[in-house]
Amino acid sequence: MAPTPCPARGAIVTYLNPDVMHPTVYVRGIVTGPHVVDPQTGHEWVPVMRPDRTTSVLDTANIVNVRVPKRRPEPGHGGR
Repeated sequence: MAPTPCPARGAIVTYLNPDVMHPTVYVRGIVTGPHVVDPQTGHEWVPVMRPDRTTSVLDTANIVNVRVPKRRPEPGHGGR
């Protein structure tokens, strides 16, 4: 399996649900901070706010899709 690029803060990620007993296979969350690297495995982990508003630290190997939200223009700039 190819390594998953580490998503930046604000990215919306879809990942495999680590709770194998839960009926939902995939879960979406928002990356809330910078990644950390596990020194033993080299895996990158990111903090993710889950749909129930709890925060979980997620191994990026479980991420199956990343969406980067579009940035809005700064007030007063209007994108011109």
